[in-house]
Amino acid sequence: MQAKTFAEQTKFEGEVYADPSHSSYEALRFVSGWTTTFTPKAGLKIIQLYMEGYRQDWKLSFEEDTVKRGGWKQGGILVAGPGKRNISYIHKDKEAGDDPDIGDILKACCS
Repeated sequence: MQAKTFAEQTKFEGEVYADPSHSSYEALRFVSGWTTTFTPKAGLKIIQLYMEGYRQDWKLSFEEDTVKRGGWKQGGILVAGPGKRNISYIHKDKEAGDDPDIGDILKACCS
């Protein structure tokens, strides 16, 4: 549901993968919960992004399915390939708004 909404809202044309079982979160040991979602740093980031014109889809965040499935998961970015065991970059968010440097991501995937 969220992957589909993301693709529709952003008009993203690349491949989007979903993991309904959340097994990748467990395998990569990503963090989740209210304490990693609602932090002072995350609050400041929300204000900053709001001032820049970004609007969070809060409706999606509070949908029954999202909350029931243990929502509030913090993700990360993984750059992998070619092959199954070639990971060139990984960033695990410590809290909401813990965004990695875009230059590091581009360097890992495009150089």
